[in-house]
Amino acid sequence: MTLTSVARTLLGVILVCGTCSRSIAQSELSAVPEHPLVKDLGSLPPTYTRSQAYAISNSGLIAGSLIQVGHDEANHGFLYRNGQMIDLGTLPTGTFSEAYGVNDRGQVVGRALYVTPGLPLDRFFHAFLWEKGIMKDIGTLLPSNTAIAYAINNSSQVVGESGGHAFLYEQGMMKDLGTLPGGSSSAAYAINQAGEIVGQTTYSDGSMHAFLYRDDGMHDLGTLPGGRNSIARSINNRGQIVGTSTVTDGNSHAFLYENGQMTDLAALPGGTNFSDAKSINDPGQILGVGMLFDNGKFISISLPNPLGQVTFAFAAAINDSGEIAGVLLPDYHAAVLNSDLLTDEHP
Repeated sequence: MTLTSVARTLLGVILVCGTCSRSIAQSELSAVPEHPLVKDLGSLPPTYTRSQAYAISNSGLIAGSLIQVGHDEANHGFLYRNGQMIDLGTLPTGTFSEAYGVNDRGQVVGRALYVTPGLPLDRFFHAFLWEKGIMKDIGTLLPSNTAIAYAINNSSQVVGESGGHAFLYEQGMMKDLGTLPGGSSSAAYAINQAGEIVGQTTYSDGSMHAFLYRDDGMHDLGTLPGGRNSIARSINNRGQIVGTSTVTDGNSHAFLYENGQMTDLAALPGGTNFSDAKSINDPGQILGVGMLFDNGKFISISLPNPLGQVTFAFAAAINDSGEIAGVLLPDYHAAVLNSDLLTDEHP
């Protein structure tokens, strides 16, 4: 079998599962034989039989969610490090957590269920920061009771959303980033090592605009021509921003924003189906839904499965080494795809 045919077989996304305060070597859990193209991160049976990867750091650390099938509010966040799946547990009064961001230091952020002691119906999601075995509740923007953390950089700056506003958490303090002028709500989804933040503001009429937040405030990135909505999902250390925007006909197109210009990636040759850009790394590789934009070419990462074996799907993030976090089907295990071995251009 050629490498190209293997690539056609294995492309997809991974989910990972685990149990509280427990780690297991990857070699004990993999359902798929090791292959240079894709790595199955396994799960933590018997409690967790599925998992999903949401983030990957440049040092190869992966974070996501361990899934207990058939049980609501029972998922646990995980960190995959040095061949081991680590269950992050929950907040002291909660039963649920999910991890959405991880940095090179092994700090993990996400959301976790908080139940007010003595009031079992008083239940809210709080943002958390996990480090060295301890999950810390980083609170909310008052007077809100809810918060979610989406990303963390190597300076331990955390971004997310609380009470309908984007926030930046650093040195024990949560700062309200506000909205674009006239906005009613906002959310921050990514932060680079320089502390530049991207996300979206929503207006009272329901429209949304992508933003870039820096020391001089929040800046409107606009939309693609004729579009009403845009969302910025990722920013690299070169200041390049990717996301999605509607266009004149109402359809969504992936965009790249740099040097004050928003480029329609779906309008490039081969990019017809490039509707959303999820992540961008420092080399400039852009991860989308089912495709990777690399050096001017679109490469499929969700090709047909002619051999009836496994499929890589739900790609969520890409690091500077070109490693993509996702899910392997049909086992629904978290996995990592090596994009350097992909060879098929999208038609």
